[in-house]
Amino acid sequence: MTMLAEYGKVIVAAALSAALCAAHAQEAKAQARAGAVADGVSSVAGIAAGAPFNPLLPIFGAAFKAATLQHAESLPETERPRAYALAAASWQGSAAGNACAAVSAFSGGSFLPACIAIGAGWGWKTWDASERERRDAARCAALRASARKPKLRCPFMRHRVERAVAPAQSFVTAQEFGTL
Repeated sequence: MTMLAEYGKVIVAAALSAALCAAHAQEAKAQARAGAVADGVSSVAGIAAGAPFNPLLPIFGAAFKAATLQHAESLPETERPRAYALAAASWQGSAAGNACAAVSAFSGGSFLPACIAIGAGWGWKTWDASERERRDAARCAALRASARKPKLRCPFMRHRVERAVAPAQSFVTAQEFGTL
């Protein structure tokens, strides 16, 4: 095996790791940024592995992603989650498809068509995962419109941290129920 092929496998492993790290539940903005990085890394990995990508893709992609993130930041607060969620879904889906294409290049491209479905599925999963945040933004917009206060602060707009571990259950004794 050539040295390029060995380095290609390392790059593909790094791209897959980057794509999987982006899958954790995060705010839409953080997911979009992680998706942009994963997409860029997986594009470079795909090119290094010999996948049929344009070598200028990562350069133009980085410029496009920077412009998209800048535009999303300039939107009103209630519209940002939808813009970031769309960017995150697109870029993370693309990263999954790119990583699949890079792995497929090592096998001679035998399952390259399946990579399109993998990328679309990962993007759809990412879009669905951001539904709560998008719904909260819509509620905030409705609250501001009904109150006629465009600067009204919405307490539920902040990202709620999900507990990774269920709280410890306390035992109830018979004495706590009282007498019958």
